[in-house]
Amino acid sequence: MGNQFSSGADVVDGAASKDWPSAVYDTAVYPVGTRRVQRADEVNAANSTHYGDREWIFVYNDEASTAFAEGNVIMLDNSDYQPFHGLLSTATIHRHRMLGVAGGALAAGKYGWIIAKGVCEVQCDGGVAQGDRIVSAASGVADTIVLNADATTDTLECAEYNSCP
Repeated sequence: MGNQFSSGADVVDGAASKDWPSAVYDTAVYPVGTRRVQRADEVNAANSTHYGDREWIFVYNDEASTAFAEGNVIMLDNSDYQPFHGLLSTATIHRHRMLGVAGGALAAGKYGWIIAKGVCEVQCDGGVAQGDRIVSAASGVADTIVLNADATTDTLECAEYNSCP
């Protein structure tokens, strides 16, 4: 599978690096869309309440001036649909337009890694409880999905790979 790799956090591209998840780049040092698997033992070592592998994806922050903050829900830029160019979520969206969740700060106009799959903290509005099914919402946060027999969103926007603490 192209543009995907798994490596220990202590070696990245042949150089010592334990801070790759928080690295911010001025240029696309990897092709946008590159995926990287962080192994379960590394995930748990960084936060003992987290478990399992975590998949990261290399993206471009396409916001005009707003940085991504840890826990922000990131969606595909809906103004030009450039692959792996992200914006803060602005509403409930189809899960296939969700890129992931920011694992740390990523300045506007910069490249970096966000979490595409795996356990992480997600910024939520005040109405979300542990165990709730969540969806993207305005301002880059998540909200509880309200299941409704008439809704077309019941199975579309569930952020199946994330949970709020």
